[in-house]
Amino acid sequence: MQIGVNAQMISTRQSYRAAGSSRYVLNLLRGLRQASTVEEVTAYVADNVDLPNDLAATDRFRVAHAGWPTAGPALRVAWEQLLFPRVLRRDGITLLHGPVNALPMAWRGPCVVSILDLTFMLLPRAFPTANRAYLGWMVRFAARRADRVITISEATRRDVIRLLGAPPRRVITVYCGVDERFRPIEDRARLAEFRQRAGLPDQFILYLGTIEPRKNLVRLIDAYADLRRRGVTALPLVLAGGKGWGDAEIMRHASSRDLGDAIRFAGYVPEAEIPLWYNAASLFVYPSEYEGFGLPPLEALACGTPVVASSTSSMPEVLGDSAVLVAPTSVAAIAEGMQRVLEDEALRARLVASGLQRSSAFSWHRTATETLAVYHAAMANA
Repeated sequence: MQIGVNAQMISTRQSYRAAGSSRYVLNLLRGLRQASTVEEVTAYVADNVDLPNDLAATDRFRVAHAGWPTAGPALRVAWEQLLFPRVLRRDGITLLHGPVNALPMAWRGPCVVSILDLTFMLLPRAFPTANRAYLGWMVRFAARRADRVITISEATRRDVIRLLGAPPRRVITVYCGVDERFRPIEDRARLAEFRQRAGLPDQFILYLGTIEPRKNLVRLIDAYADLRRRGVTALPLVLAGGKGWGDAEIMRHASSRDLGDAIRFAGYVPEAEIPLWYNAASLFVYPSEYEGFGLPPLEALACGTPVVASSTSSMPEVLGDSAVLVAPTSVAAIAEGMQRVLEDEALRARLVASGLQRSSAFSWHRTATETLAVYHAAMANA
């Protein structure tokens, strides 16, 4: 089998584009590179992407660049729809995987699409109108066209079947993994040096993800302000991650709470440093209104950091009882969940132990192995 993976969504720039979707594709490719035994995989990346060393070519894995300036959405879509099908035919690809919601209309061969989430349909206010319109049209086409649809949680699988009308037998859940880099760091001196370099105190509350409305940061800020007002905590709230669409509104809201540097925006976090941020934090909070999977809270668990997260979409399924789950639409519930973890030492200890065990069940090797099985099912179905 000659597998082509559309990896245009991989970004190595220091921006929000290097978050969620990019990390999923990168880690999937790492897993495919290691797990593939008889299949040959070609990853089609943007011209401005320099892949890490662990994605160097092998006899069964190669990287091909687009040959177009596909960093911008409009040119990327044009390349995917107009040139990519010809490239695939030229390269003898027998199965195409679109790992982020999209497929080229002119491709006639067997294909698989990963639908990572349907946030743009369920929370339309959190997306620009043009972006939402394209995503809605494309994901419907891809769900109809693909021989198999991969979703990264059962919650998203149910959404795809309900909202897109995809036949249940063709929609397969393949969970994301947790990279081995995400584990507790026992070297206290290393963490102290990192905190000093990053300008962080010994203890702080952390959110890490894109700074955008659907992450529910306005309510998180309000919940934190309530805890400060009541004297529950003096720990600062650090909001780390690249700026996304609508970030200015969130920053203005933080300023309006008049808490000075108690609320800090740390900016983009390089992938190599993410485990340090989780390990350095006293509490990780992730109140997102909707997630297709929710990598950050699971990675925080793997680092031994207690987590407060939303009780909606995929997060109960992924996190189980290893995190305190709260209603994301309630400021009071978010504040209460944070207060419980901050004040209850026994609860924190239980969450840490349970989180380490739960996160160990998720691996990118398993993701790749199960994805390869979906490829074979798609080929048999074609």
